[in-house]
Amino acid sequence: MSIFNNKIIKNFSVLTGTNLVIQVLSILSSIRMARQLQPVGYGLFNLVTLQATIFSIVAAYGLRIVIIRHIARNRQDVRKIFSASIQIRMITTLIALVLAIGYNQLKSQQSLSAVFLFAVLLLIVFQTFWDSVESIFFGFEKMAISGILNLIFTIVWIAEIYIIPDRFFSVTMLLYAYVFNQVAKSIIYYFLLHRKILIHGEPSSASGYSDHKELIRQSNFIFIVAVFTAIQNQIPILLLQFNSSVDQIGLFNLGNRILSPLQMMLSMMVTALFPMFARLAVDNKPLFAQRIKSLMNIIVLTGIWGCSCFALFSRDIVHLLYGDLYITSANVILIQCWFTIFVAIYNIIGMVILANDRQKLLAKLSIIYGVLAAPVFYLGSKHGATGLAWAFVIAAFVNMTYHWVIFRNLLQKRISILYSFGIFVVIGLLSYGTFLYKIDYSFTLRLVTGALLSAALFTYMYKVEYSKIKLK
Repeated sequence: MSIFNNKIIKNFSVLTGTNLVIQVLSILSSIRMARQLQPVGYGLFNLVTLQATIFSIVAAYGLRIVIIRHIARNRQDVRKIFSASIQIRMITTLIALVLAIGYNQLKSQQSLSAVFLFAVLLLIVFQTFWDSVESIFFGFEKMAISGILNLIFTIVWIAEIYIIPDRFFSVTMLLYAYVFNQVAKSIIYYFLLHRKILIHGEPSSASGYSDHKELIRQSNFIFIVAVFTAIQNQIPILLLQFNSSVDQIGLFNLGNRILSPLQMMLSMMVTALFPMFARLAVDNKPLFAQRIKSLMNIIVLTGIWGCSCFALFSRDIVHLLYGDLYITSANVILIQCWFTIFVAIYNIIGMVILANDRQKLLAKLSIIYGVLAAPVFYLGSKHGATGLAWAFVIAAFVNMTYHWVIFRNLLQKRISILYSFGIFVVIGLLSYGTFLYKIDYSFTLRLVTGALLSAALFTYMYKVEYSKIKLK
């Protein structure tokens, strides 16, 4: 069977292909934004989009995974599930809007202006609506449309950024364009869903109280996971607004922008594979464990490759793209780079737990992680972007201990202790070494080293790991 006839490979290829282009284009957009707005303005733009992302978690209420999993197993329920999810999210979105307004009244001197707050509210509504539509498409394992739509509107966004004249280039103008794009693509996505899936779906009874109750019941623990995941990932960045300064948000998020191609590739790999693993967890547990271990190999090796390559060219990349005002972010980005591998590992662990329908367990783990990490984040944010980046790494190391034990038990200990020890020793030594010792060899030598690492990685992936994870 050809590699391109494999549905899993197709989904992964479409998602990673389109999103890789999107992330590269987004780096191009951030270049002009960062240079024109300066660190403070760039930080303010990121603060608005960050708040929208955080409060959208409340609006989404953890329904995404529940919808994907249910549709993957029972596609005939598509109309009923979509209707019920929209009705639930109308209420949760209203709650999210109230919380967003309330949050911005906490400290009047540091709250967003009315224009920026209105942008946050609109983004919450339409990001949540997009997620509702995307969940149905992903449940049907139709992931190409999402990637293509995102790619088209990213191109539109890039054009807008470079067309706007310097005299009109401001945070306000950019937010107008950003919000308009989100509204437009969400509406288009819904019409495509109606034409391609909903209109062809099998007739079903209208969603009732029992349907809503069941969706909420399954989503409760996932919502708790999402909230405490935000405490682990996004909310700490807001601490920079209060414990440091807005410009540090810009410096910190610059790392997220540069690392976004790597983060996207790791995240989309897990997303594309989830429907398959949700079935295997029920139908074939030995094969489930085998493919999870292969996926772990792919994730870790890809992450190590990406971090090592970035370590070779970190200062060159930052200086070339953003200029001397952002050169201090090179160290921040390198720390974030290694943290990205931990995020990918946690994603796999979470996928294994969810595939086994253990939402309650995942919720408990997220609560523990959030409680242990919160004071670390708070202290780290007092030292700006660099301190917060180190806080993320320290918290990830500490919390990985008990997560990994549970992960091994769910796979019936088919992952050995030696394998486990080897993964984290290698990551620890490489992350410490690349940060402590600055790589200042000639550019040619670094380029050759990066090429050799890339060739070794992709040869191993194709010859060893692909044969393990492909469908028979």
